[in-house]
Amino acid sequence: MESKNYKIEKNFISDSEAEQIRKWIEIDGLSPEFADPNHHLIEIAKSINGVSMIFDISNTNITEYITKFQSVHKVKSVVPDFIKNIVDRVADFNQLPKEHIFLQVIDMKKGGKINPHYDASINGYINYKCNISVLSEDYDIFIGDTSVKIEEKDLYCFEASLYKHWTNEFNSRRIFLSIGFIIPYSVVGRDENDPRVRLSKRIEKYFQNL
Repeated sequence: MESKNYKIEKNFISDSEAEQIRKWIEIDGLSPEFADPNHHLIEIAKSINGVSMIFDISNTNITEYITKFQSVHKVKSVVPDFIKNIVDRVADFNQLPKEHIFLQVIDMKKGGKINPHYDASINGYINYKCNISVLSEDYDIFIGDTSVKIEEKDLYCFEASLYKHWTNEFNSRRIFLSIGFIIPYSVVGRDENDPRVRLSKRIEKYFQNL
């Protein structure tokens, strides 16, 4: 039986940080420009009932590939310093390498949900997501066969390219940050022969046409 497939830290951000994030989204706006997303993403994006914007923090070849594949809109690269500080805190808290990092900012309206999916990966790496609930009702995130209760300001992290994950429909607006760390298998104790890594490779080959 596998060990717990997620990490959670309650109240990871402060009230003032949550307010700062909301103001950044509402005043500056995410200003999405449509790109040419793949048809799998189009279906996922429809269920969100809101806006999803991806920022390439590291601007490496790996993050460029992942962000372009996962984005419905044109990828941006500039985020405020306070967002960079939060990203650094998340990396340090989890002792994660900082070579390949991207950020997805999602602002969902009432009725939105996240449909079941695996995140994109690349050979040799895991797409490790650390999400922060900025504004939301309490909700359950389903990760594989696990259900986790999430409250505002919580941080929760999991291997998003190895576990199918989703939510039910929301009854209110929801804002969250999804910080992606593209990390070698060994960082989380995986290798090429791990059953979940092999499954991820099959999914990668089918959906990403590699």
